[in-house]
Amino acid sequence: MKTRLHLLFFLFLIPVLSIRAQTGTLDFYLRQAFSNNPELNDFRNQARSTSVDSMKITANRKPQVNMLGQVLIAPTLNGFGYDNAVTNSGNYELLMGVSQNILNKKILAPQFESLNLQRQAAGNSGLTTEHELRRNITAQYIQTYSGILQIDHASAILRLLEDESVLLKELKEKGMYKPFDYAAFQVTLQSQEITLKQLEFQYKSDLYSLNILCGITDTAVPKIAPPAIPGNALVGVSASRFLAGYRIDSLQISNRKLLTGANYKPRLSWFADGGILGSQPAELYRNFGTSFGLNFSMPIYDGKQKQLEFKKVNLAEDTRSSYESFFKKQYQQQVNTLIDEISENNILITQTKKQLHLSEEQIQMGKSQLNIGALPVSDFILAIRSYNEIKTNLDQLQIKQLQLMNELNYWNW
Repeated sequence: MKTRLHLLFFLFLIPVLSIRAQTGTLDFYLRQAFSNNPELNDFRNQARSTSVDSMKITANRKPQVNMLGQVLIAPTLNGFGYDNAVTNSGNYELLMGVSQNILNKKILAPQFESLNLQRQAAGNSGLTTEHELRRNITAQYIQTYSGILQIDHASAILRLLEDESVLLKELKEKGMYKPFDYAAFQVTLQSQEITLKQLEFQYKSDLYSLNILCGITDTAVPKIAPPAIPGNALVGVSASRFLAGYRIDSLQISNRKLLTGANYKPRLSWFADGGILGSQPAELYRNFGTSFGLNFSMPIYDGKQKQLEFKKVNLAEDTRSSYESFFKKQYQQQVNTLIDEISENNILITQTKKQLHLSEEQIQMGKSQLNIGALPVSDFILAIRSYNEIKTNLDQLQIKQLQLMNELNYWNW
């Protein structure tokens, strides 16, 4: 694998026409997105919820106290009615009962571990969502910033055309250029004005899309700063945080086996109660008493449901393992492809800069010749268009480089 890439990006500081001088940064938009995103808040609350569930399990281990009351009347008429041997003609009950499960540490341990894994899963899902949100916000920010480059370039071309238009008008009046040449130049200038207006409109549209992604309601149109896309050292697939989700899934699947096994362990609890329990209202004062004892249960046979559940768990692990293996292959292919694209794109940027330098020299020579009437206007317009095409191509390559770096940073996590 290729070594760490160090890439330098140019900053463009030319003022933008019709756009406020206020500056926004990528960090600002990311902070707003993380703060406003409801999904991130959902995962945070899920993690907190597992702590509440853990406290509920702990509370359930303590003695449980209940009040039980009942008044049952079973009348008979001429020998018809419920059997008195069963109902005693009625039942009057007012008891205070207490019970507690004991010797259940091995039963509760998998439950606590399940909640711990749920908390880890929610935390990891939150980090993954934040990471994906970072990529999406950065991608939209780069797209919006490309508008700044286009507007700056279009503004510079327009200023050049406006300056030359003044001189060309003077040369036309002196008879050094035909009115037709001047008219053709004016058409080019007006086309550039329209192009600039279109670019400014597109920039506003992209900026509003960025605000929507970040949950920002502000309608101001600031000039955003160049995005700072770090060139991070490659971590490798074995250290990728993407694998954390697969590891947690594996632990949760193993925990499912423990939870299933816990359902088949013996259960023991003690109970006690005290109060009034009788069938004759007149004798209730003599029916104050208490009772206590133990409850024990242990599954013996359930149609091999335990084995069937274990089989399901093994199938789940096989599925998880297959997804993890596929991801590792996909990860390596994605990273290698992006590194190659970044390297090749960087070569194109270098070549295009050289081409742009030659075009700038051609423009300067053309201006000198145009100002003395030694160059056809059509040739100067062609030189402007050639320069415009090369500069646009360079801007697109630099934006693509930022996009590739953003994508590489997404996978290199």
